[in-house]
Amino acid sequence: VTLCSFGVLRSQSLFDEYDFRCEERRDQKIAAKLQLYEDKIKALENQIKSIDLKNQQDAEKINDRIFKLEETFQNFTNKNGSSTKPAQLMGREFYMVFPPLFFDGGDSYCVLYIVSITTGTCTVALPLLTKRYNLDLKPGQNTLFLLASYMALENQMEGKGVHIDCSTNVNVYAAKHDKFTTTAFLVLPIHSRFHYKYRYIPSIEPKSVAPQYYHLYNSTLSIVSSGDNNVVTVNLNLTEGDSITIDNQTYWYNESIRLLMNKYESVVISHGMDLTGSSVSSIDPIFLATGNNCGRLHDDNACSGMYSVIPLDDSNDSKNYEKEHLYVAPFFYPFLRGYRIRIMSKSLDYRLQYTVGSENKTEVLFVQSNFVDIDVESNDPVFIRASRFVSVMVITPGKNNTDGVGTAFMLHVPEQQSLLSEYHFVVPDLNTTSYITIVCRNVSQLRLDNGFINGESRTTYGVNSEPYEVVALPIPPGYHTATNIQGETFSLYVYGKQKPNLGYGFVAGFKIQE
Repeated sequence: VTLCSFGVLRSQSLFDEYDFRCEERRDQKIAAKLQLYEDKIKALENQIKSIDLKNQQDAEKINDRIFKLEETFQNFTNKNGSSTKPAQLMGREFYMVFPPLFFDGGDSYCVLYIVSITTGTCTVALPLLTKRYNLDLKPGQNTLFLLASYMALENQMEGKGVHIDCSTNVNVYAAKHDKFTTTAFLVLPIHSRFHYKYRYIPSIEPKSVAPQYYHLYNSTLSIVSSGDNNVVTVNLNLTEGDSITIDNQTYWYNESIRLLMNKYESVVISHGMDLTGSSVSSIDPIFLATGNNCGRLHDDNACSGMYSVIPLDDSNDSKNYEKEHLYVAPFFYPFLRGYRIRIMSKSLDYRLQYTVGSENKTEVLFVQSNFVDIDVESNDPVFIRASRFVSVMVITPGKNNTDGVGTAFMLHVPEQQSLLSEYHFVVPDLNTTSYITIVCRNVSQLRLDNGFINGESRTTYGVNSEPYEVVALPIPPGYHTATNIQGETFSLYVYGKQKPNLGYGFVAGFKIQE
């Protein structure tokens, strides 16, 4: 459009310059909307903070109520000596093999004791022998007697692995009895982790006998596989020139034993040497136990069967491996006098302190060997501190042929942080006289089968200004419970003897890594 005026000719737009600032107007509108959204968000945030504050106040009130209820409940249980807190039982799935038969006098047998605190079911099977037993669990002790033929042979691959699968957590104790030996032990649940390693394998030196009887007194390592095509590697601590034959294959000193085992297959490696310091590893989980067909510490002692299941070496996964660890080896009822403590570590160069009973003197060792032995002549507990994780095994000497006192067995001593505050356990009925030893801080807090423990039975030891009380009591066969009403942990060991020289011993339970 062209406008003309007198004297002047010029061009003029009909649109205002503001009309060409569309982008600027759009940006302003967006900014206004963003500011509106920000205001709304801030308002919502303030509402949320107000709600959170109210929820926090409500949560604090609820927590206060819970604390008061727990305090009331604890006072009630302290007063009445009982608690409904679920006990920690060992697990649901187990593998094991019974130790070899020593001598069959016609009355030999195997037995399983399965302890449950609820109803449920268990299947006990020897799948490769096509044997299967179904158990309906009741709270307390559930017993299954098995044939003596289920006891393992030595240095032969067999299908005698026992598989125990339960619908609820249980404790499993196993025993075998023949004419001259009695053995009972705690069975550990199979671990779910792959690549097993066992570095802490204690054993004892078989004592000399006539050559034709050497094989009756061998040290043993028992293995059961939980998977097919499982590569199991065994490094036996043999002396130079020694050899061993397993399944018709001979292995020499410093030669690894490589076994390809299928599920439920078992082998008991047997040798006339002290196998302490041997190691075992596998791809799939395995059951592993150490023992002796008829062991004793001294030539003038009578032998008895020994068998103890070895916990998994989880030191590589433990953040506390290099920290200080505390162990208390128990004393025993007066029919036992003295014992040996064998302490093992996977590596050298660690500090070890121990105190026997109430002695003021603390021995300090800087360990440079695979294992350390502490021989305790008196019937006293031993308090052990190690600068890193170690394995502790107690071995009793056997019956003294002069005065007839004692019996032989070996038992695992768990570290203090693995102990429980409540135990559900079985004292086996093996025609033996049985006992328990309890190591705790305060016996008055303990209830054995819901009753108080006789205060006259306790012995108090002061270690580093910390009192420990130790109780050793006779106990009848059957199912028992032991509880600390304050929830404090303690250790419990079960052991027994039978004339002329039979005996057994095991730890009642402990916490294991899942």
